Amino acid sequence: MVLASTAFDVSSQSNFVAYWGQSSAGSQKSLGEYCGDSSIDVIVMAFLYQFPNTKLDLSANCRSTFPGSELLHCPDVAADIKKCQSQGKAVILSMGGAAGAYGFSSDDDGRKYADTVWDMFLGGSGSQRPFDDAVLDGVDLDIEGGSTAGYAAYVAQLRSHFEASSDKKYYITGAPQCPFPDAMLGSTLNSAWFDMVFVQFYNNFCGLDAYPQGFNYGQWDTWAKSQSANKNVKLYIGAPGSQSAAGRGYVDASTINSIASDIRSKYTSFGGVMTWDASQAFDASSWGQSVSSALKSGGSKKRALEPLQGRFISTRSANVTAGAMQVKLELVEGSDVYISDTENTFGFHVRIQSADQPIRQGWELHIPLPVGVSVAQASAQAHNIRVHDNTLVVVDGSSINENMAFAFRVAGQHIGNEFGLPDPAKIMLYTTA
Repeated sequence: MVLASTAFDVSSQSNFVAYWGQSSAGSQKSLGEYCGDSSIDVIVMAFLYQFPNTKLDLSANCRSTFPGSELLHCPDVAADIKKCQSQGKAVILSMGGAAGAYGFSSDDDGRKYADTVWDMFLGGSGSQRPFDDAVLDGVDLDIEGGSTAGYAAYVAQLRSHFEASSDKKYYITGAPQCPFPDAMLGSTLNSAWFDMVFVQFYNNFCGLDAYPQGFNYGQWDTWAKSQSANKNVKLYIGAPGSQSAAGRGYVDASTINSIASDIRSKYTSFGGVMTWDASQAFDASSWGQSVSSALKSGGSKKRALEPLQGRFISTRSANVTAGAMQVKLELVEGSDVYISDTENTFGFHVRIQSADQPIRQGWELHIPLPVGVSVAQASAQAHNIRVHDNTLVVVDGSSINENMAFAFRVAGQHIGNEFGLPDPAKIMLYTTA
């Protein structure tokens, strides 16, 4: 039996994970071809879609079976697994999925099936191993139906096998939906030891398309640090690899790079990005390569920027000259924006007016917030906005014509009457060089 060591670093914040096996784009490359792409750190093979009556589906990448059995026997995939591992990638088998017949009726069922999985796919010595002597690096639980029984016992039993084996490092991962707590995996996540959790931030109200107001990574971070059995568990932003990969939640590479950079700067639990799936993310759009590159460079790719800074005016409504730009700030205290002190929200407008010619495409507006104000959320309709180092950052790829206005709402601690108007002298407008 071949035990391939891996250079995969579970503690990293720049890992890129791709599910493979279901040909969600209509076709897919072989596992080995995807592993030839340096963008990918972890491949999750999908799916072991029936258990404890074991059945695999790798969507036409393996069609042969063991004699007298419906169990797939996949020598070519086995060779690809070894190739991936030789290139420093981890290869994990996902159990469950959106469709399938699976589940346990008791803890005892879970423990017994953990022994089966150990012998069939991991470091055991079963008589029928679908991937022959290739030893996978762990298992993933993508449980989206059936009963919630037995999974914590299943993980605990697998962990006992891991601890008894010194040959290699194994991983347990989970793929819950973003609503917290997850309906199927919630109790298991609280009681069992997971190394990585790939939160599916799509097909739900809390997905990437709800960023920043409805995007609930913070809830998952709180769980990771206060409820998880493994307080160092790494959380991943699960994202569709293309528009057709999910019903909702897809965002383009530039947007997810910005979101991931923001989350990475705020939360030590962040481990990287997971995508469904390889066939969608690594098509002609190169979405996967772009996202992985941004992760490995430490965040969104930085453009050359040309700063324009205004002069100081201390009034609550101010005109500020910034190069060819005139920036006007005015406080908005209407009931539609300024809600109440008890709700800790505050609103203000920033209107940008060009003095002579439009600003060309590609700009960022940085608005430092007053000292002592801790902002938890910020929003500006139809614009990409984030909070970084207590600064509102607005990013847009469009041109600024004669007049452009933003209505900001911020929420957090010490907002209310203590907020005041951001200092016009410290506002920075950046344009592409």
